[in-house]
Amino acid sequence: MIHKKMLICLLVGIFPISCYKKDTSDLTIKESFIDSTIVSNNGLLRVFGNKIVNKNNVPISLAGNSFFWSNDNWGGERYYNSEVVEWLKNDWNTTIVRAAMGVDAQGGYLSNKSSNKNRVKTIVQSAIDQGIYVIIDWHSHHAEDFTEEAIIFFEEMANLYGEYENIIYEIYNEPLDISWTETLKPYALSVISSIRAIDPDNLIIVGTPEWSQRVDLAAEDPITEYTNVAYTLHFYTVYHHEWLRDRASEALNSGIALFVTEWGSLGYTTIDTEADKWMNWCFQNKITHLNWAVNDKEEEWSILKPGTSQLGGWSQSDLTNAGKLAKNIILNWP
Repeated sequence: MIHKKMLICLLVGIFPISCYKKDTSDLTIKESFIDSTIVSNNGLLRVFGNKIVNKNNVPISLAGNSFFWSNDNWGGERYYNSEVVEWLKNDWNTTIVRAAMGVDAQGGYLSNKSSNKNRVKTIVQSAIDQGIYVIIDWHSHHAEDFTEEAIIFFEEMANLYGEYENIIYEIYNEPLDISWTETLKPYALSVISSIRAIDPDNLIIVGTPEWSQRVDLAAEDPITEYTNVAYTLHFYTVYHHEWLRDRASEALNSGIALFVTEWGSLGYTTIDTEADKWMNWCFQNKITHLNWAVNDKEEEWSILKPGTSQLGGWSQSDLTNAGKLAKNIILNWP
């Protein structure tokens, strides 16, 4: 069977890189298309000034999905499988996913390390197989209380996956109202040091105080001891409006790079003008963003209606209003 993309190339009479390789003697047609993935085209992501750039030093903005907490018996863990990653990549045009590994809450990593870690590994390996980027997220509101556990975990992840350009480490999801300089930054430096001893170059993202909204505090006292470090910004359109965009813009202007590892829309409504404003802001500033969350929990930010298949294959009627909005944004992200 002729691959659809190859057929298009034949019809128009052109053979770009994604359709043709100079030496195809030992490649199947399927293998020849591996080189056209988002990761192979853009390579290792890194911080350059206040932007995230690709291997050609071109600023890049990706759009994708965050999985729900990985915790045992919370419901969202059912979607931690390769079928969902493949479906999001092929049907939603998702270019980045986030494995949100719950840490200290009930059913999380500290109470069941093997199950939660295996869910993360499933998502990471699936993202590598699909050629998309993946965030390994230490999903906690109290990570500074478990610094040694975080170090052990990220050392293992760096040893397993540090050679892959797909990998991004998010070492703290959402700190609460704690000091950046006295608490959060020292935690970050300890964990970053352990990662960098193994993986010297993959992107690391650091959470900021007050549920990752006080990016201004990080901008005033950024991490300078290590390179390729960006900072987390989270927003939910029902709560976070122009005031947070202004704060984030000021942080960018001060020179730090931001990464929206989590955002949510109003969900229960069909129109969300704040989502439009936020997406315009992300586009203008070349900010990558991931929508919360791949789950069927009955809350406004879930992309799926209760009982929806855990193996992908979702129809439009399976999606919540939040899911329909998120899919439209991700699918059409330039």
